[in-house]
Amino acid sequence: MQTLSFTHKRGDTFEAVTFKINIDSVPMDLTGATVRMQLRKEAAAPVVFTPTITITDADGGQFRIDKQIIDINACTYKYDIEIEEANGDVWTWVSGLFTITNDITR
Repeated sequence: MQTLSFTHKRGDTFEAVTFKINIDSVPMDLTGATVRMQLRKEAAAPVVFTPTITITDADGGQFRIDKQIIDINACTYKYDIEIEEANGDVWTWVSGLFTITNDITR
């Protein structure tokens, strides 16, 4: 599993981030897969934000967290990215912290 952390200003536009999942140097086939991500304060806490994710190249194992405005309370949230394959297998390959800080200018 890879750890990746983000820092973002509340209410600002989050630029798209692209991921490519390789298993033993071979792209994971995302055909028919679902990719999910949720931000929470703790694992058992309510979901605070669910970013929009798009599979951009299923055969090439690529997806992205889409460009979007994220306007949630300032906090350091936990997240992971879960992939459910068409056959029902579920994998979590990326996790980390997603810190939202307050803007000064509003």
